[in-house]
Amino acid sequence: MAAGNLSETIFEKLSERILRWDYLPGHRLTEEGLCAEFAVSRSPVREVLNTLVEKGLVEKRPRQGYQVRLLDFKEIDELYDVRIALEDFVIEWLCHKGMEPKRIDELLTFWTELPKGLPGAAVNIPEADEKFHETLCGLVGNATLARVLKDIDRRIHFVRLADITSPERIVSTCSEHVEILRAIKDRNPEVARDALRRNIEGGKSSVERAIKEALARAYHNRD
Repeated sequence: MAAGNLSETIFEKLSERILRWDYLPGHRLTEEGLCAEFAVSRSPVREVLNTLVEKGLVEKRPRQGYQVRLLDFKEIDELYDVRIALEDFVIEWLCHKGMEPKRIDELLTFWTELPKGLPGAAVNIPEADEKFHETLCGLVGNATLARVLKDIDRRIHFVRLADITSPERIVSTCSEHVEILRAIKDRNPEVARDALRRNIEGGKSSVERAIKEALARAYHNRD
């Protein structure tokens, strides 16, 4: 396997462990341990660790090495603010340029029918919500914008897992998505932005609870 692909594979595995809380905040990562685990030299491991630091998932401390970053409530809150700014642009663009009617109708049908499948459908709601927002963003055709939103979504995925769980929250999420789509169809950016903000703010208000639940799950899984 090429060195670049090897580093990318290791990075994906480590970042997934961090984002899914397999590694708790404060968990130490050593070059020796990673070299042994992945059977590689220090060069790709150092590259990966430096990338994790750049991505804000790991920090390097003098005489202590690398460790998973402690959570920053303010930073997570700011990620939601950035989401609002990015997706406001997406909504404005789609309302101005329009969407393929067939695509809108497909999405409208999906989010209108989904609540009827409760409680069984609840399992896949967080992933479906993530896909909904990334799909709309992808229609703009701006690769950088799509990449930034996807990176934010990875960082806050654990919040979605704790947020969109109750029947009330699921129904409101579906309803907001339907509002967004209908407003795009009607070329009404004001209504679309209002529904979008309510949708994102709903997740933002769950950050503290999500962190507590994620920590509880992580510690429980270690026992």
